Amino acid sequence: MSTTNKYAIHSDFEKVPVINIKFSRPVIGLLNLLLKATRLRKKTTPGVATTSYTIKGDSGHPIKLIVAVPDDIQADAPALVYYHGGAFAMTYSSMHLENAERYAKEAGCISVFVCYRLAMKNPFPASFDDAYAAVNWLVENAGKLGVDTTRIAVGGDSAGGALAAGVAQKCRDAGLVKLCGQLLIYPVMDHRCNTPSAIEFVDTPLFNAVSNQRMWQMYLKGSSTESPPPYAAPGLGSAENLPPAYIETAEFDPLRDEGLNFAKALQACGNAPTMNETLGTIHGYDGTAHNQTAIASMQKRIDFLRSVFN
Repeated sequence: MSTTNKYAIHSDFEKVPVINIKFSRPVIGLLNLLLKATRLRKKTTPGVATTSYTIKGDSGHPIKLIVAVPDDIQADAPALVYYHGGAFAMTYSSMHLENAERYAKEAGCISVFVCYRLAMKNPFPASFDDAYAAVNWLVENAGKLGVDTTRIAVGGDSAGGALAAGVAQKCRDAGLVKLCGQLLIYPVMDHRCNTPSAIEFVDTPLFNAVSNQRMWQMYLKGSSTESPPPYAAPGLGSAENLPPAYIETAEFDPLRDEGLNFAKALQACGNAPTMNETLGTIHGYDGTAHNQTAIASMQKRIDFLRSVFN
């Protein structure tokens, strides 16, 4: 029996292979070359201008930001700080950039895309520190960029969702800024890998429970896996006084239940999230097929951003 039949995965994903990712430098290096190659085919987004900035992290290292600004943006605009997925180890693809520009154009905001350090060479807290530094830079430069600091949201997919959720918690704890929203797309949330979906889905396409466990071993290298540092596994952090959340899950994704559990934690704090529980889908489904589910999900993300910005 194929995995698609075993799990009733939508036929659009039948050709997506089952991959047990090895987090070794040769394997990740090759995957990153392939992802970089996709950027050569990146589609331009009409009506959106992009500018690259290089800011300094806490240790003086450079962090690249790609800022997308719609042509018709007004002063005191809202902003989205976005973190790409890739199991903390892989770089961004053309899809990540295209999506960030689309959020800017259709949600009417300035989009700040963060090229954070990757965990094969720089495990936690490097990527998280870069993620937080980007929000700090945006707040400090809001006047120059024309950003309204009362309307800043964070967002990310997969590992980027973990960074976004963790940054939202640190912004609350440190009092840096009161974020207006967090956009969490099939987010990584819990290092324990002990939910039903994280145990069962060992052979689902693209990303499965085996790869999930290996990812955490790589990401938390040098940190305690029994009690990880604050913000590393945001699903275990306090859900009190967090900004409104959009949580999107994929049915046959080992991360599914982590997103659902975080939604329950928010609800228990009186902060009911906007949910999008997609069916027949796999992790990263919107990057593997341009189908009606992916189209509908993109619109729901944009609707959420519009709602928290307005």
